[in-house]
Amino acid sequence: MAVDVDVEALVARAEIDQAAALAVNRKQWRRAAELLSSLGRVADAAVAAAEGDEWRLAMDIALQASDEQVLDALCARLGSDPARVAQAAGQARLARRDDVAARLLEETRPLEAAETWYARGEYARAAPCFERAGDPGRAARAWEQHLAQSPDDAAAALRLGELRARQGDDEGAVRAFQAAAKVEASDEVMARLAAGMRRLGYLHAARYWIARLRDRDASWPVDPEAYDPYLPRAEGAAKRYAGRYRVVREAGSGATGRVLEAVDELTGDSVALKVLTVSDDRSAAFGRFVREAELARTLDDPCLVRMRALDPEGPTIVYDWMPGGTLSAKVGSMPLREVGRVALRLLHALETLHRHGVVHRDVKPSNVLFDAAGQARLGDLGAAHLGDLGATVTGGLVGSLPYMAPEQMTGAPVSASTDLYALGCVIFEMLTGQAPYGGPDYMAQHLGEAVPKVTELCPRLPEVFDEAIEKLMAKSQDDRPQDATEARALLSSLPWDLADELVLERPVPRNDRRSSVPPPPMDRDESQRVRTAAGWEDAFTGAKLARVTTFRGARERVLSWARSNAPELQTVLDLDEGPAEDVWWLSAVQATRPMREVPPLARERALRALEAVGVSPLVAVDLTVAWDGDDAVVPLAAALSVMGVHAAAE
Repeated sequence: MAVDVDVEALVARAEIDQAAALAVNRKQWRRAAELLSSLGRVADAAVAAAEGDEWRLAMDIALQASDEQVLDALCARLGSDPARVAQAAGQARLARRDDVAARLLEETRPLEAAETWYARGEYARAAPCFERAGDPGRAARAWEQHLAQSPDDAAAALRLGELRARQGDDEGAVRAFQAAAKVEASDEVMARLAAGMRRLGYLHAARYWIARLRDRDASWPVDPEAYDPYLPRAEGAAKRYAGRYRVVREAGSGATGRVLEAVDELTGDSVALKVLTVSDDRSAAFGRFVREAELARTLDDPCLVRMRALDPEGPTIVYDWMPGGTLSAKVGSMPLREVGRVALRLLHALETLHRHGVVHRDVKPSNVLFDAAGQARLGDLGAAHLGDLGATVTGGLVGSLPYMAPEQMTGAPVSASTDLYALGCVIFEMLTGQAPYGGPDYMAQHLGEAVPKVTELCPRLPEVFDEAIEKLMAKSQDDRPQDATEARALLSSLPWDLADELVLERPVPRNDRRSSVPPPPMDRDESQRVRTAAGWEDAFTGAKLARVTTFRGARERVLSWARSNAPELQTVLDLDEGPAEDVWWLSAVQATRPMREVPPLARERALRALEAVGVSPLVAVDLTVAWDGDDAVVPLAAALSVMGVHAAAE
């Protein structure tokens, strides 16, 4: 921002009050904040910085002053913007104010907030955050810890009882309600006790609490069964559609809904219940859910997951159960013929959608499911545009970044070719084992980078596969097939019937840049590496190496790290796969400097790189890193440990 000569003239004359007032009047917010801070007017300084969207400065001022009222006001002003809140929380952690960080994250990252409050012993703050994060078990334990410290908190005991009842622990629920009644026997508590005692079979006890209620108000019912609604039931028992679908287990969950495996007790068939868990019927999630139901009920296609029924009260959509899992579990090890079969079935599904005027907008491996016969079906119509081909998307992105067409990312009009672009990405991943672009800047890659060649990653394939993928993933919609029929002709011409033994390998690096993605495992022994007194070395180059061993279940996490190619993350050079464990070979680093002592700009780059691979900045700031004078490099094993993944480093 340009220097305001009038303000600086007042500063030169030591008239700081007047200079600050003039800077505020002229909306020179950053300068006003600096001047007000120098005067000790911390609250005014923080407000000025916030007015100018200088949120980092505002938080620094408030934290340095340790003024709780200013911090409270600033936390309230930050709102719920995830990026802004995460940045402010990171600043608070660096200032060793974990309580402020937790307060900031209660809405956007409730699990992190809950764990911080729990570690500080502030269990009453932790419990609601655990509930918000969808972890009722830990929420109940936090309420129990709180009640051990504050046994007279009747509201906490009541909430604990409700949670225990929803978990199917009726005895635990009754004990909690009894604890609440000792402090305050409210009508609500006594009604819940009447219901709980009846459910446990203690009818005399149930009638005792009913009598106490009726002593206060004779309008309370006499029949113990009338009190059942006052006690929440276990989650599985409550989720029956028309008394017909018995819940077996939770198969998956997200921010706005859950998928339950259930049994149709009328037919004996397995079904999937898609349950919306946000209650606001004005929310975007509710709108997408309703649109999905309206769309699914109009479609009947063997290549789409079939909808069976809709429960508007749930609201719940009942689908056929897909026991074969998702395409995500198959990519990278599929015979070429199977890739072709799946691709053509997805085209058939898209052809049906487009014929009904629908763009799916979220074609990706996790939305491709397999039925009992092993046939691929396209599911999840929640992101679809119904009856508005060519509509402009506003209000934020809907879809999945690794598979999103350029026009979808920029909010331009979408068309049938938008889904064909995503299909090209999925076919690329089926052939190579990885998405065409690895992120984290997906927008720049989808908009500006050339489509990588399949044959560079799978050299046994003919070049016609490159040409087909490049056609499907053309940057301009005009250069792609215009509909699924045209795309079918393109894909049908490919030689999917090459030798049966052709199973596609995982990728090797696809450009001249040194890649952190390990090449495919080869038959080898560790004679290529030499263990010396100083550690591991490459037998041919003498380069220093680090060796990290993980269980196979951690492989995807490490591959995500490797694909990031971030200079702030220790470079993964190679992978030796084992039946139970994986051995990762990495560049050697010497971690000697605490992350908190790294200069701010380098620290921010490292924290951003870690966040992109799933490591929260709130825990990452406690890591020890390597420092070369310019960049911080985070060791893989240390990062895995804070993610709760066991790793042995040598």
